[in-house]
Amino acid sequence: MVKGRGVPIRPDDNASRLRMFEKKLPKRMPQSFESLLSRYSFPAFDVLGITLFEWDSESNKYIVEASAPKNSLSELLIPAGYEQIGRPDTGDFDAICFDLNREAQNREYRVVQVDHEDVLCNWKVRVTEELWPSFIKLVESALSSDDTQLYYDEPIE
Repeated sequence: MVKGRGVPIRPDDNASRLRMFEKKLPKRMPQSFESLLSRYSFPAFDVLGITLFEWDSESNKYIVEASAPKNSLSELLIPAGYEQIGRPDTGDFDAICFDLNREAQNREYRVVQVDHEDVLCNWKVRVTEELWPSFIKLVESALSSDDTQLYYDEPIE
């Protein structure tokens, strides 16, 4: 789906990078998302209203966010059981996350949007909406739509 729509995704053995990433999390990622990250590298891209972070080097946005740096959204999100995977493609700073708090078959956690202002101003996590019941459902939605557009920025060289 991604490559067919022009995003330069490439096969890559990312098993060790994925293990390093998941060591920083309270729980493992959904199996479907692990499969994507373990086998491919890709730039950040927009799909169905969200921008997924890039997965393209040893120091990418996923690994940085999983480290929960001081004064970041993840400093509160990770301990609260939310793993940020992106943000709205509108430029909004809300966090698009997996909700690791609910039990889910094959760890297929729901994908939610978290209000960034409540995190930064009030130091609390407030889910504003469930976007998809799982990453699989996000992918199925993108595949079932004939007009799903994927956008990405070319890296500056």
